[in-house]
Amino acid sequence: MARPDFSQLSTEKFRLRMRPHAIAIYKVVFGEGCEMQDLREDGFRVHVLDKEFGIDTLAVLPSGQWLSIQEKYRRHAALRYLDFTQEYMNAEGTKHEAPGEWFKLGAQLYFYGWATEDESGFAKWVILDVAKYKLLVERAGGLSAVGIKRQNRQHGRASFFAIPIKRLEPAFIADYRAYRQNVGHQNVMAWTQT
Repeated sequence: MARPDFSQLSTEKFRLRMRPHAIAIYKVVFGEGCEMQDLREDGFRVHVLDKEFGIDTLAVLPSGQWLSIQEKYRRHAALRYLDFTQEYMNAEGTKHEAPGEWFKLGAQLYFYGWATEDESGFAKWVILDVAKYKLLVERAGGLSAVGIKRQNRQHGRASFFAIPIKRLEPAFIADYRAYRQNVGHQNVMAWTQT
């Protein structure tokens, strides 16, 4: 049986278009000397860190230390919601139901960005400290206390929580506002809806 060609999916094409822009942001935030290792590059041979711990990328610093990063890039149209979507269950309500990203999120950092309309960069982005994010959710009483549970019907049957991004500000380690000159932001809005 032939393996599926994920490179032809529109979501994968979008990810690949946006990836250089995320790397440019990492170089500004973590320093020019950092090297990025994408753990998703092998298609069907997914790296164990990605598959089991939700780690998409390693930022290797000049000293040899590394930071693990989960990434999510969203299209410009999603900017109107100003929410962070946390996958909760995969195939919810089916015989294949399984815990989603929330239950295996082992990355140290989470990059979350919304593309510009022409996909030439990110209109807004944030890097979260995952430990602070998890503790914020835990102290609030769980995901249902900070967000609204939704069902993804477009790509499978995963459920997720839509969390207002401002709610997560205590977990930010960096965001577009402090770096707009360095990564080419123009006419960026504050964390409010327009």
